Amino acid sequence: MAATDREQQILAWIKQNPLISQNELAELCGITRSGVAAHISNLMKKGYIQGKGYIVTPPSYVAVVGAINIDHYGVAMQDVVGESSNMGRIVSSVGGIGYNIAYNLNRLGVPNYLISVYGDDENGERVKQDAYANGIDITHAKQISHMPTSTFLSVVSAQGRQIVGLDDMQISAEITPEFLAQREQTIVNAEMVAIDSSLPSDAIAWVCEKTSRPIFVRVVSVNKAARITPVLDRIDTMVLNSAEAKFVSGIEVHDEASARDCAEHLLRSGVRNVFLFVDDSDMLYCCEHESFFWSLPGRAEERRYTNGGASAALSALVWARREHKTQRECARYASAAAAMNMSQVQSICDDFSEEAVRRKADLLQ
Repeated sequence: MAATDREQQILAWIKQNPLISQNELAELCGITRSGVAAHISNLMKKGYIQGKGYIVTPPSYVAVVGAINIDHYGVAMQDVVGESSNMGRIVSSVGGIGYNIAYNLNRLGVPNYLISVYGDDENGERVKQDAYANGIDITHAKQISHMPTSTFLSVVSAQGRQIVGLDDMQISAEITPEFLAQREQTIVNAEMVAIDSSLPSDAIAWVCEKTSRPIFVRVVSVNKAARITPVLDRIDTMVLNSAEAKFVSGIEVHDEASARDCAEHLLRSGVRNVFLFVDDSDMLYCCEHESFFWSLPGRAEERRYTNGGASAALSALVWARREHKTQRECARYASAAAAMNMSQVQSICDDFSEEAVRRKADLLQ
């Protein structure tokens, strides 16, 4: 007998987290615990599950601790005139650094759990629906009552450059050490951990203290970049752009020479690997004994937008590490992934996949 839509939804969450409680399922579904129990009973009768914990957790996975947003992008159709209305198009999508990384890792075939928070509002329901549709595991995320889901607003020029970005991320303060402690086993047992600098400082410190696994950091926002500086010696891989680099290293990056100065400073501070966007075209990847500097693949007009490039690069670096790629290959795949996600204003690319990244990387032989 076929499972109903609701039963299929519950089954998907059980596959993601075999030990999820009925209360947690009720919260995700927006129904009562007794309602969930009835659906589980039906799934057992139909032969889809044989009891709690029957489906096993993936033996190797990545823990992603970071933000979930609703992103709104306003793209001008011509040069922007200040203090006036401008013609353009407005698009929105589910995003946030943590969500984007989880999405990209899924597309690369990397099992992962997203640990985050989102609101008890219409946008929160949109997050759940989008996560379910894209196979993103949010069973370790929490929907916070009486708080709005984080939102991000970006105004982008006709040439693709961000004019201004505003975020309303007050809910991120709920990602506390206490919140993370409730998910400690998921974090410390992960093969790798990915975080972003929008997390509260004490949450970043908690992750760095508790896990001994490689930590990949996506630096985001000049206003939040400095949160990562106290834990530089715990970071395996850092991804950042030239604007953020100044606030993390104190070095202003404007060309290859200054980019190398910045990367070498971060390596001396304890970071093992640095992936730095020098500008919209050039990148530098540095590790202890090797470094690579090259232009991103494809025509400049194909990578006009920068919103999703860094998160895609970090995701590719995680994937490449799991695949035991050389440092040169890590840099190539990260560059290719960044270029792919810079082709549209939204932070994630529908065509993102391992095969597509490999094809793009072939341009960097």
